[in-house]
Amino acid sequence: MNLHEAYLRALEPWVPAAMREMYVPPERPDLLCYGTGFNDWGVQTQQKACAAFAVLAADPALDAARTGMKAAELRDVALRLLRFNLASHLEGDYYCTDGTRWGHTWISALGTERMMHGVELLEPHMTDDDRARLRRVLESEADWLLEHHPVKAGLKRDNVPESNLWNGALLHRVALMYPDSPRAAAYREKGTRFLLNAVSVPADAESDELYDGRPLREWHADANFFPSLALHHHDYLNVGYMVICLSDAALLHFAFRRRGVQAPAALYHHLKELWQLVRELTFTDGRLARIGGDTRARYCYCQDYAIPAWLLARDWLGDEGVEAFECGWLEQIARECAANGDGSFLRTRCGALKDVSALYYTRLESDRAVALSIGAVWHRLLARGTPAPRPPRASAAPHIFTWRDEYHGAVAHRSATRLASVVWRAAEPPTALCLPPDASDMAEWRQSLCGMIEGEGYVNWQMPEEFAVTAYEGGFLTAGRTRVHSHGFVPEGTAPEQELAHQELLFAALPDGVSMVVLQHARVGQRRVYLARYGSLFLPIPNDIFNGAVRRYTTAHGTLVVKGVDAVEEVCELQSRWVCIDERVSVCGIDADAALHLYRPGRRNIDLKFHPWRPHVWNGGTLYCDVLYGEYSHEHGAADAGALMYDGAWQVCTCGTAEVVTHTVTKAHRLTPRGAAVCCVCCYGINGQSFVIVHNRTAAEAGVTVPGMRGALQTLAVIGEVEVRQNPGREGSTVKAGPRAAGIFCLP
Repeated sequence: MNLHEAYLRALEPWVPAAMREMYVPPERPDLLCYGTGFNDWGVQTQQKACAAFAVLAADPALDAARTGMKAAELRDVALRLLRFNLASHLEGDYYCTDGTRWGHTWISALGTERMMHGVELLEPHMTDDDRARLRRVLESEADWLLEHHPVKAGLKRDNVPESNLWNGALLHRVALMYPDSPRAAAYREKGTRFLLNAVSVPADAESDELYDGRPLREWHADANFFPSLALHHHDYLNVGYMVICLSDAALLHFAFRRRGVQAPAALYHHLKELWQLVRELTFTDGRLARIGGDTRARYCYCQDYAIPAWLLARDWLGDEGVEAFECGWLEQIARECAANGDGSFLRTRCGALKDVSALYYTRLESDRAVALSIGAVWHRLLARGTPAPRPPRASAAPHIFTWRDEYHGAVAHRSATRLASVVWRAAEPPTALCLPPDASDMAEWRQSLCGMIEGEGYVNWQMPEEFAVTAYEGGFLTAGRTRVHSHGFVPEGTAPEQELAHQELLFAALPDGVSMVVLQHARVGQRRVYLARYGSLFLPIPNDIFNGAVRRYTTAHGTLVVKGVDAVEEVCELQSRWVCIDERVSVCGIDADAALHLYRPGRRNIDLKFHPWRPHVWNGGTLYCDVLYGEYSHEHGAADAGALMYDGAWQVCTCGTAEVVTHTVTKAHRLTPRGAAVCCVCCYGINGQSFVIVHNRTAAEAGVTVPGMRGALQTLAVIGEVEVRQNPGREGSTVKAGPRAAGIFCLP
């Protein structure tokens, strides 16, 4: 089966599920609405469903037995959906189901752009009235953007790369569709300004590169991306919205491609560099490695819109390696659909979300539907068309990739055997990963490997206070400090927020290509507090549809087979210093007396991030995760100011066999007392090398002696001021570390 048919087959079973969400306005039986029909997200939901039905209706390879509807019936649905959308616009004669009319906002163009590939297929079947209404709506939106919506950008405030892209795209699209418009030239000029201020970087402010005869610096409003191409969108390092930018650009690229016309050069501004970064932050099966986390339903929205981004990379850059991403993601979609059994894309995992918000749920369903429709129609276009003009062919992803961004405290290292990352300014900060690049089903970002402390408030979070990152050949070192807060208490008169604790964290990706060392030290803050539960390590392990909802945890005492998504909530004491998970990832305590605990939540526990407008306790997770803890307490009680909560030291490896763990990793040991101001550990890579890691957790200079060596320590990386002195007799070294300094050294 070719990819065109694969996308089509993935979309077809959704039709019966979608028809159950259709609504016919009583006073306008000629119209049809998918989802709520409300303004804003409801409009986009409607538009995306329209495009999906239009693509199905127009495809000669349609299998009507799978949709339960013939092509003519599907086309009728698509046309009625389109007519509802046009009628409920400010230029129309009807309204959304909430009594409002949509249009003339910064986001109005988004759903319109995402449905236009379907509208193009419907055009031969439209009436003259349909065509006139469509033109009025599109020109009305373009006029509003031209006259009322300013071009702005910013690294942290006014960070709007994605909307600049879709708004610039709409202006260029309207000029392309209606060249006789008296404002076509103005649309193109403002559209170019939007596009050049989408994937914009600080250096653009000085650039003499010409666009439409003018240097880039004259077009430039501000930078949306850091020089590293990190994106601080929604106040965190947002890999998902890097993909959304690529997908928005793809929509216009293929609109021009379909007509055999060269798209404006401004559309591709910095897209090649952005794609090269996104490609490295993608697991081998197409799932995004969202190293900075996610605030929304897992494996939805941004993940779905990777499809147009992949097709852009394939067509424009000649990157045929994206086919593995496409095939891998289609397999994951098929696995989830099979688990649902009703044709829906998300009903099993997101059923609780549907019960509290039909608007949100149908939005996510239509995101997947329209993305699949894009895959189907564009692959069909590519199969029968001539290759587009393109830059030199992109090379395959390198074996070794290192990237960092200072503002977010982000660092990532990828090889054939390990994808390791740490991000301090994350969605739910901080977060760290250490996984095989082909183990996407084991990835969850929420405070991963950063310990867990919860008070009596209904939402608890860590805030990075200070951090530093550095990379070296084969790995990285990063250390920092966080404060833990609890918010939202039951008693009247209680302060809305309370500081619980502070935590010192260190992460070191070793140059053995598989290991990452994690040091965690948490103490209660400056006042007595009440704690609900806390634990060191905190490694969430998805155990849901994508891995068959079964995990195997092998310890020194045998193998524990654990089912996910069942009704049991429990804490299993593994009574082992180490554990191997499905022979893919292993975790070992560096302390000889370390003991691991496995928490089974009994429900899908990864839900949307808390926001003031949404209660945190709606109990509607979209992913089930087991959680590995080290030291763990779930006894509610008081803790005195300054009390030590945990001092954990762990080595995580992407080599998950018990043999490797017991013969190599368990040799690790601590060289300083637990709870000491300076932590010093000795650990071993699977390449046979020995490493010493030192972390001064205090605000004063401190030292530690590393005994039992012959020869000087070799410095791999340091943070802050670190001095190494060889002791007399060449028996050991003394490491002096400045305030909150750290270092990683190789033993001779």
